[in-house]
Amino acid sequence: MTILIASIGTAGAYWLTARQSAREAAERSLASVTQLTSAADAAIRAAPGDAHALFASSLDNLAGQSVKLSQYKGKTLIVNFWASWCPPCIAEMPELSRFYKDHAGKGVEMVGIAIDNPTSVRHFLKEHNVSYPVLLGGMGGADLSIKLGDSQGGLPFTVVIAPNGKIVYQKLGQTSYTELQDHLPGKPS
Repeated sequence: MTILIASIGTAGAYWLTARQSAREAAERSLASVTQLTSAADAAIRAAPGDAHALFASSLDNLAGQSVKLSQYKGKTLIVNFWASWCPPCIAEMPELSRFYKDHAGKGVEMVGIAIDNPTSVRHFLKEHNVSYPVLLGGMGGADLSIKLGDSQGGLPFTVVIAPNGKIVYQKLGQTSYTELQDHLPGKPS
C-alpha cells in the first residue's frame, strides 16, 4: 500500500512539474509574440532574420514547377508560412487573400509557403479559395521560416520584406489585413 501511495505521489508531482513547464513555455511564447507586435515595432525598420536565404531558394508550385524566389527581389514581399492542419493559418487566409487582391499590381507581392505534404495542400486548396500564389515548402520550408526569424518554428508565421531586402515586420501567429497594411514599407503617415 505504501508503494502504491508513493507511486501516485511521484506521478502527481511529475504531472504538476510538466504542467508548470508547459505553462512557462506558453508564457514565453506569448511574450515573444507580444514583443514582436508591440507598438515599438510599428516603425518600419529591420527586424531579425535574413531574407537572403529566401531569395536564394527555389520551391515547387502546385503544378510541380520550380519557382525561383529571387524573382521577388526589389519588391515589397509578404511571405506567409502555413499548413492545412493549422487552425490560425486557415482563419487568416480570407484576410490575406483580400489583402493580396487589393494590393496586387501596386508593387506588393505575396506568397504562401505550405509547411505540409503536397497532397494535403492540393486537397485543401480545392476546398478553400486562396488568391495569392502558394508554394510547397515541406520541412525545408520550416527551416526557411526559421532563417527569416521564426525562432519558435511555429505557424502561421508572416514576414514583410521591403524592396531593399530588409525584413520590416514579423508575426508569429494569426495576422490581419490591418496589421499588414500598417507595416507596408513606404506607407504614408
